[in-house]
Amino acid sequence: MTATMDKVMNDIQTLTPTEKGFLVQYVISSLDTKQDENSNEEWELLAKQRYEEIETGKTQAVSWDNIKQQIGI
Repeated sequence: MTATMDKVMNDIQTLTPTEKGFLVQYVISSLDTKQDENSNEEWELLAKQRYEEIETGKTQAVSWDNIKQQIGI
């Protein structure tokens, strides 16, 4: 692994779950070789909306471990 990748992997550990979610969405969208018009803007808007829902208490985040337990993985 490169030094840059090592640093990124270490830095990820310091992020909040919400920040990690934004990062995941960004990375996934960056993998697309062909993007629909305005897709990045739509993902950004959706991510901001979900972040606001969590921050205001309208929605509660659930850990991946909890989700796996609920679906029997």
